[in-house]
Amino acid sequence: MRQLSGLDASFLHMEDDRVTGHVGGLIVLDPTTAEREIDADAIRQHIAERLAVLPPLRWKLVEVPFGFDRPYWIDDHDVDLDFHVRGIALPKPGSKQQLIDQVNRLHARRLDRSHPLWEFYVIEGLEGGKVAIFMKCHHAAIDGKAAMQILSTLMSQEPNALPPSPPENMPPSETRPTDIEMFTRGWLGVMTHPGRAMALIARIAVEWQTALGRFGYEGVSELTAAITDRAQRPAPRLVFNRSMTTRRTWAFGSIPLHVVKEIKDKQDRTINDVVMALCAGGIRRWLTDTGELPDVPIRAMVPVSIRPAERSASAGNQVSALVADLPTDLADPRARLEAVSATMRKAKEEFAMLPATTLQEFSQFAAPAAAELVARTAASARLADHLALPFNLTISNVPGPREKLYFAGARMEANYPVPMIGDGMCLNITIHSYRDSLDFGLMSCPELIADIDVILRYITEELDVLKAL
Repeated sequence: MRQLSGLDASFLHMEDDRVTGHVGGLIVLDPTTAEREIDADAIRQHIAERLAVLPPLRWKLVEVPFGFDRPYWIDDHDVDLDFHVRGIALPKPGSKQQLIDQVNRLHARRLDRSHPLWEFYVIEGLEGGKVAIFMKCHHAAIDGKAAMQILSTLMSQEPNALPPSPPENMPPSETRPTDIEMFTRGWLGVMTHPGRAMALIARIAVEWQTALGRFGYEGVSELTAAITDRAQRPAPRLVFNRSMTTRRTWAFGSIPLHVVKEIKDKQDRTINDVVMALCAGGIRRWLTDTGELPDVPIRAMVPVSIRPAERSASAGNQVSALVADLPTDLADPRARLEAVSATMRKAKEEFAMLPATTLQEFSQFAAPAAAELVARTAASARLADHLALPFNLTISNVPGPREKLYFAGARMEANYPVPMIGDGMCLNITIHSYRDSLDFGLMSCPELIADIDVILRYITEELDVLKAL
């Protein structure tokens, strides 16, 4: 068995009848390159041939009775692929809006915890004869980088590639422990908390000394003062910084990666600087339209993978976050790009001051039952509608493959993110790169943002604005 980390478990605690803890993605396939029809049966067979090298698709959740310790995963090889892989056909004409409506409906539904926490929907009937696969996987099991690793295992660089061989040391299927066994295991885990806490405190002291050596006393003091100042200045409240509803609204689209690189090279910035500037300019235009543009920057949470190279194939969450001011208050696009670059550089310095793996370990000491009670109390009281919040939105940029890929023989044309949102941060902008495209996915609730497609259009139009610089 494998125990969930505190961060993994937090994505379970947050769920209720409105909030879901899964992430999603929509890949668009050209079935003309495949030898057989691309339908639910073909995708089931394709996954079955690779299930041995995809452990997260076999994991089942096992809770500790009374919730006084974090849950566990068991590796159960008996996966019901008829349950997990389902077929859907859009009615004619199979338009983009019909596809969006279907994804909105599917993404709003929670995953069934009595099965491994993932679902694939094979969507046929798209315009032009295309086929889409909408994938849902719980954030308790994977982060963005692990999701890309799973996708790369399901893909191949040739349409007729053979499936990978099962590992020689394939672990046996695990049976579900009894409640008594889980109670005993949970009690022993709780008993080790004091020792783990003392070890964590000692490690923090060592890492603080390392930070002093790296940045110097004045540098650490300056970074600490900046973090403290930001904590005392909450993000400006916007229309999407409220409690979320049961419905979802999604927008997707692409921009050419080579144009982003041209801007990056000519302005001596990074690709992420350009992406953040695109988002700042697009959101500024939308906030101006709605009459909500604040006179100070808004604030973005930017997830960062801390997964070491040697654990690239492991699942679970190995992610932290940067805190970045998004200069929507600046009208000049060049000034926005310069401000984004400066704030991202400062955020990386703050991030480096204390290793994120150490910060993650603080979450190990919260009892799941207590954490879930806090989350449900906050949701029922709709605290997000009243409290000052540290962030306005999430912006995530996940690098993907540059080579042409095939899924069950069908050529992948795009990989659009379908991100998750939460109370108080009901706007998520996630970007995946594939070949020469940056594929965008924006998520919110229609009661909060009725025209999310306009935000996406403004963001993509900012590319011409930055190119003109």
